[in-house]
Amino acid sequence: MYVFTRAINTVALGSNEDSAVVYGSIFNHNIPPRLVLLTHHRRDVLPLRALSAERFEVCAPAAERALFEDVDSYWAEYQTARFHDYAQQSTKVLTEPLKVALWVRGGETITVGDIDIEVLDTPGYTRGSVSYLFEADGQRVACTGDLIYGDGQIFDLYSLQDSIPEADTRGYHGYAARAKYVIESLRKVAAWDPDVIIPARGPVINNPQESIGKLIARLQKLFRLYYRTDALRWYWGDDNLRTRAGRVLSDATVDWMPMANEMREIPPRWMHKFGTSRLLVSDTGKAFLFDCGSDEIMRDVLDLRDRGGFDQIEGIFVTHFHDDHTDRVQAMAAECDCPVYSGPEVKDILERPGAYRMPAQTDQAVDEVRALKQGDTFAWHEFTFTYEYFPGQALYHGGLKVEREDGEKFFFIGDSFSPSGLDDYCLLNRHFLHSELGHFLCLKKIREADPDFWLINQHIEPIFRYSAEQIDLMLETLEAKRQVIAELVPWPDPNFGVDEQWARLYPYGNVVSAGGELTLYAVIFNHKAETTEFRISPKLPEGWEGPDSVSVTVEALTEGRVEIPVTVSSKASGLTVVTANVAFDDRFLREWVEAMIEVRQS
Repeated sequence: MYVFTRAINTVALGSNEDSAVVYGSIFNHNIPPRLVLLTHHRRDVLPLRALSAERFEVCAPAAERALFEDVDSYWAEYQTARFHDYAQQSTKVLTEPLKVALWVRGGETITVGDIDIEVLDTPGYTRGSVSYLFEADGQRVACTGDLIYGDGQIFDLYSLQDSIPEADTRGYHGYAARAKYVIESLRKVAAWDPDVIIPARGPVINNPQESIGKLIARLQKLFRLYYRTDALRWYWGDDNLRTRAGRVLSDATVDWMPMANEMREIPPRWMHKFGTSRLLVSDTGKAFLFDCGSDEIMRDVLDLRDRGGFDQIEGIFVTHFHDDHTDRVQAMAAECDCPVYSGPEVKDILERPGAYRMPAQTDQAVDEVRALKQGDTFAWHEFTFTYEYFPGQALYHGGLKVEREDGEKFFFIGDSFSPSGLDDYCLLNRHFLHSELGHFLCLKKIREADPDFWLINQHIEPIFRYSAEQIDLMLETLEAKRQVIAELVPWPDPNFGVDEQWARLYPYGNVVSAGGELTLYAVIFNHKAETTEFRISPKLPEGWEGPDSVSVTVEALTEGRVEIPVTVSSKASGLTVVTANVAFDDRFLREWVEAMIEVRQS
């Protein structure tokens, strides 16, 4: 047995007469191996072009068959399915089908020379992963893919986002939900008692039992912290939280935060709730709308107008990009001939939703958004509005402070908090764990605001406030989560492990004529504490033209971008998914980002 450690490891088995490699990132044989054993479907661990040479047979998990051979259907469906997406699965899927000769399942055995290789189902990092177990050179060896990385780590957390069927929870609300299966799979590997684990990425693990124990303990510690301030507890109740927590924790006892204080008085007569919208009605008879996400909301608001509840909507403020807050913003703005406002952080995703890939996105663009800068204040009749960037539930998210002349004060916070805690259940929303960003920043703004402000979550009927002790507890919990995630993931900052789109291609969706030109941008958020150069290498189809590589230097905790000019082949047509490698420091990330390009013949 030979082990080659690279960005993607390779394990070579057997002899020239009959050999195999696991992972298959390099082939150092004069005679190609008979078999290449793959543990899971992710394109960032598969050397597709080498595997497509058909000099050998590829073996892959049957549970992920469609993600190997039916990728054209996957991407064709995803062109539209990426909008209103609540499944929240990683899109690091192959862009070309791979011919697989042997589909395997747990319990089966593959023989290479005199080595019997046992297949073990180990779902977790992906839904259908397998591991390969065998004895070679006097050692019991487990090749576990991305199930574990090094000494008690996992490559990232966002790839574990998934549904929780037993709690009737869809993927959008399933914070790293496949951690349950990671733990179960790790215990199966531990029961086989390997001497060594060789993962797809990262160092060889020479103390498997200890490393497995560390990873399980760290995951359980994270989930105890997560459920302490779980916003969904307010929506779904204590029993549902116990069900979700019990999947990962040995017991479902959680030391959760007490509920926030709720306003006991009747809500102000000038404020109306319609689904995920609030409508403010001035004493002048004019109105101002917060969000508009459905036909029903639009109908009910206009019905109130027609019944004399107000004269005219004079503006719409959009808190964030999710479809249940935005699907009818443009229609309502057109109906009422009124402007739409948001923060600059939200403006572009509202005007160009197709340029992004984010959870629960609308496909209904807003024609024009007036951007309010941080701290901007403007008067509207007897009210004063102040814009606050409020990236709690999601990165592209704002809030608005509303003060009335009679002293009433309300802080519209979108979906970032509930009376039971933090709306951080969807990792793909990009809620950062930096001390001056994400929920840290939002809690700081709540603390610094006048204590007379009441918080308004658009989904929640009661208006609420946190005590100083509750704010302290949430801040302490966030910091503890940041520390345990720093132990869990093998990145220079833990935010790389929770932010899938720290590197992305923009625009994500594109339409271009055959033979035409377009400009993509590599957009990088540098989560590191120091300025860093990032190198991006596009992988363009044959006949397309563009740079072999570009680079961008990005300061700490900021976003930078660099142009990638592309000329499309005149023979191209239909959907093409373009990927790019990303590298920084000593890290090389294969086909890490993608963009969808629809090519139309003139």
